[in-house]
Amino acid sequence: MIVLLTGDYIEHDEKVALQKLSCQPHETFPEHTHTFIELVYIWRGTGTQLINGQGFPVQRGDLIWINPGDYHSFTSPGEMQYINLLFEPDFLSEQERTTVSDLPASYELSPALFREFGGKVPGTACHVSFRGKPMLELEGLLDAMMEEFTAKKEGYRSMLRGYTTLLLTRTFRMMQKNLAGTEHRDACNVLPGLLTYIEEHYTDRITLQDLSRESFYSPYYIGKIFKEQLGSTFTEYVQEIRLREAKRLLLETDETAEAIGRSVGYPDKTQFYRIFKQAFGLTPQQMRKQG
Repeated sequence: MIVLLTGDYIEHDEKVALQKLSCQPHETFPEHTHTFIELVYIWRGTGTQLINGQGFPVQRGDLIWINPGDYHSFTSPGEMQYINLLFEPDFLSEQERTTVSDLPASYELSPALFREFGGKVPGTACHVSFRGKPMLELEGLLDAMMEEFTAKKEGYRSMLRGYTTLLLTRTFRMMQKNLAGTEHRDACNVLPGLLTYIEEHYTDRITLQDLSRESFYSPYYIGKIFKEQLGSTFTEYVQEIRLREAKRLLLETDETAEAIGRSVGYPDKTQFYRIFKQAFGLTPQQMRKQG
């Protein structure tokens, strides 16, 4: 069996590494094991993770926790994007050296953190599902971590340690919630696919009827899912995606505000300016000047 060694994937002075990767349709990664902790977050697509002989169907919003010594492989029927977070077991515990020889290797990450959860967190490989607003918040956190790891500005190790503590805390909470069982599980599971569809088509005139055709759920039910799981309406969510991209383009490109409005789904200049100012309190030109 292939054994992946810590030194080949994680710099000794960092103790953590992040990778944003993709695999092609029907690509298979052979079974292997490793000497570090690996968290795999599915960003887009679907697939199957096989860990210690157990299969886990995965989609966007799913996180797989794999401990040192676990053996695993995965396949995907279509293109899949995912983030790998690789940790040395003592990554978070450098400042709180504690003897934890009687605990699983993953518990060495942060003894205090595991103690706070009262031993209720599984010490074995597990599958955690994030849906709705928690999923979007986790993706925002992963984006911030990737930015810190890539830029490597002064203090980035401390930033990554703090972000990782936050990520693990959210993961442990979600583990407990998943284990306890939640209502509306079907609604939660259909949401990631709907959000991905919106992210791929927000520049077009997109409606609840479009999502209904994609998911085979009624427009009314989809609207209800958005309100219950995200705390916003379908229209508000699409607008948030469009305005986020418009802001990025204003700050990172020289395109005119009118052209940017059209590119994110607002062909009417007046409507774009009005919605933009309502959201940010500034006109597009003022936003660009402020930088």
